[in-house]
Amino acid sequence: MTEEKIDIVVLWVDGSNPEFIREKQAVSGRVSDWNQEIDGEQRYRDYGIFNYWFRMIEKHATWVNNVYLITNGQKPDWLNLEHPKLRWITHKEFMPEEYLPTYNSAAIELNLHRIEGLSENYLYFNDDMYLIKDSHPSDFYKNGQPKLLAVYDAIVPWSPFTNTYLNNVELIYRHFPNKKALKSSPWKFFNYRYGSLVLKNLLLLPWGPTGYVNQHLPVPMKKSTLSHLWDIESETLDRTSRNKIRDYGVDVNQYICSHWQIESNQFYPMSKNFGETIGLNQVNKLDRIFEDKHKKLLYVNDDSDFKEENLIHFKQILNEYYPKKSAYEK
Repeated sequence: MTEEKIDIVVLWVDGSNPEFIREKQAVSGRVSDWNQEIDGEQRYRDYGIFNYWFRMIEKHATWVNNVYLITNGQKPDWLNLEHPKLRWITHKEFMPEEYLPTYNSAAIELNLHRIEGLSENYLYFNDDMYLIKDSHPSDFYKNGQPKLLAVYDAIVPWSPFTNTYLNNVELIYRHFPNKKALKSSPWKFFNYRYGSLVLKNLLLLPWGPTGYVNQHLPVPMKKSTLSHLWDIESETLDRTSRNKIRDYGVDVNQYICSHWQIESNQFYPMSKNFGETIGLNQVNKLDRIFEDKHKKLLYVNDDSDFKEENLIHFKQILNEYYPKKSAYEK
């Protein structure tokens, strides 16, 4: 059987660009620090290390079909646009005009299925998510279905972003109110790959709608699932897409695709040890993570208490592991 093509999609923006700042403030009517949690500069900050992301993809995902770099029209100065696998796509090339300009990543994510030529199966990355070990298509898909972490979680209002989690769950449970997938395929939910997280599924078994454990890692997606969600929930997805700036009160985001795969029983279990999430102020953990043979994915979250010395340390570690320029660089 011929393996299906798998593309990679990554979003990038340089939030320090003066023109970007001007345009964004004109749309939002807000200064950049109006609310650090919802729309602070860390949402748009460019570390200046995006070239290492491409070095990792070149080294660890030789099987990738195409890499789609999605931006508002910006592009890194060092980027080699002649690379045969690179597709540089701007928002206006695939998003309906009424949604533009947009500074809302959720809106961009929910319209990725409109990208011309994008493969049915694609991995979705943010620019602070990294592939740190040699990988294979089978790490992400089995029999054409994505590998996911099907672990339920209580929704705790720890930040404004919790509202988006709740919106996602409300959408999913309009269509799957009874956790039918768990009942028909319990082995997918009580699976050894989840380790101790299985206890969450056990404890939440008596309850109806609940949230999901989210590791904030690159996620395997299906274009047809996103398209189907537009067919059945167009009003909800359109509302998010029209929000030029994040609105956690009403937005949903791309997690609904993974939730849909889980509740429609179109997935396979993913190991909880497949990746790790750390904050930029935890870069001292990176050597251990890079040496861990089980870890293939890494997410380095920007911290609101950003410290330049942590970024310098991060760059040093990346250059130690990936010193060689990739063909994606000029």
